[in-house]
Amino acid sequence: QIDSLVARLNGELDTQSALLDARKARGKVRRCHGDLTLRNICLFEGVPTLFDCLEFDDEIATIDVLYDVSFLLMDLWRVGAFGCANLALNRYLDARDETDGLPLLPFFMSLRAAIRAHVEASQHNAERARLYFDLAMTLLAPAKAAVIAIGGLSGSGKSSVAAALAPVIGCPPGARVINSDRIRKRLFGVAPTARLPQEAYASAVSARVYGEMFDVSARTAALGWPVIVDAVFDRPEDREAIRAAAEGAQAPFFGVWLDLDLDRRAARVDARVNDVSDATRDVLEAQMEKTTGDIDWLKIDASKDAATIAAEIENALKSSSQTTKL
Repeated sequence: QIDSLVARLNGELDTQSALLDARKARGKVRRCHGDLTLRNICLFEGVPTLFDCLEFDDEIATIDVLYDVSFLLMDLWRVGAFGCANLALNRYLDARDETDGLPLLPFFMSLRAAIRAHVEASQHNAERARLYFDLAMTLLAPAKAAVIAIGGLSGSGKSSVAAALAPVIGCPPGARVINSDRIRKRLFGVAPTARLPQEAYASAVSARVYGEMFDVSARTAALGWPVIVDAVFDRPEDREAIRAAAEGAQAPFFGVWLDLDLDRRAARVDARVNDVSDATRDVLEAQMEKTTGDIDWLKIDASKDAATIAAEIENALKSSSQTTKL
């Protein structure tokens, strides 16, 4: 079994060597933390704080930045914090453009687990060594491309459902979640929870936001990684555009529409605190005046909790002829 794992890792190294070299040429290999496990992160004055980096050898700690992050992702997956692992990946990718490195994640995470297995075995911790070894084998599962669009009027629960669904889509740590609100905030150079003025929602700005969303979705899917796209999608042309983006990336497409009455959506919007969405009751009422056209996506009653809806979508994906292998 060890020989099998080593052979698979070596095979993946050969497969990804050109990408590794290209990322090095683009400055993605840097002096990093080097030992980014859960035991080296704490909450200090309410802020996640890293400590105990590899200080004794700059060469060992000079690595691809995604290889550094992969240690944390692997460790979160190991302890069953699947949602946290997916969230950590997505917030990292929201902050910096590392989309091109996504094909490396299964290799990086598996290699991190394999090294931990070797360390535990050398310390005669057979049970922990076996745990890491089995994890290393599991993490080498190949990613499978798909574009899953989750639409619905503001307050329908799109972001909560996307977060609940993402960890179970594809290989660990799950799907890339692309959120239109986060793109808009980044384009204006503000924090995700900062409120934008009304002019930030002008048609021309929204066209730019959606254009970038389609582009990132297509680029990610073209690399073989699954994508969940979280946006209102109340315009027929936007629904057609995200489908076209998936087709252009030669990835299967699946659309979901979350349906919920105005009163319950308004109650959810009123209850939001430090949320990335700027939607208000006025926005909700304005959306009701628009014509969405015929929506041929899977329609789901969004009054249920996010986990239940995510499970319903997961079952629908398994039943779909296009996405059954996700």
